[in-house]
Amino acid sequence: MLSRLLRHQRQIVLTATLLGLTTLPSHAEAQSLAQQTRDAGSSSTHILAINPFLPLFGYFQGEYERRLQDNLSLAIAGSHVRYDEYYTNFDVKLRLYPQDKALDGFGIAGGIGVGSAKPTSPVYYCDADECGDREARRVTAPTFSVEAQYQWLLGRTRRTAVSFGGGAKRYFFTKEDTQDRLQRVLPTARFTIGYVFR
Repeated sequence: MLSRLLRHQRQIVLTATLLGLTTLPSHAEAQSLAQQTRDAGSSSTHILAINPFLPLFGYFQGEYERRLQDNLSLAIAGSHVRYDEYYTNFDVKLRLYPQDKALDGFGIAGGIGVGSAKPTSPVYYCDADECGDREARRVTAPTFSVEAQYQWLLGRTRRTAVSFGGGAKRYFFTKEDTQDRLQRVLPTARFTIGYVFR
């Protein structure tokens, strides 16, 4: 009886050991995959992104972003959109990631740049000789913007970036330039899909 019990005990120990050995490689493999994913995310330093839908309507929104530190990045952005009028913008933004995961997660940015706008309807004028309509001219001025966004790095290698965000932009048009026909403060929105690379 005692020998049978010892024999069964040896079989149980042997079976448990074999099971442990067979699961060890898969566990190590899973750890390795998780480590690779973390390394891929932490080594990402650049994102090139665009809004894929705006070109269908004749507009554009795109951005290049570069990681500077764990909590900071620099972005260069361009857009051509229409509100009541057509606005074309070029901005440089400094983006803060409070969770110290630059390019990934919640970010807040401040930006400066140049914006131009052109009214869509003619300008009515009247001088000493005649009155009439003339084509509105494009005006250009410095801009300042603030925005908040959330960015996800997706996939096993975290090479796809998807961003949603919004904010506001101030155009420093003069009254003489705009004749009160252009808005000086506008809301901004962002939806981009991009490629992440080192």
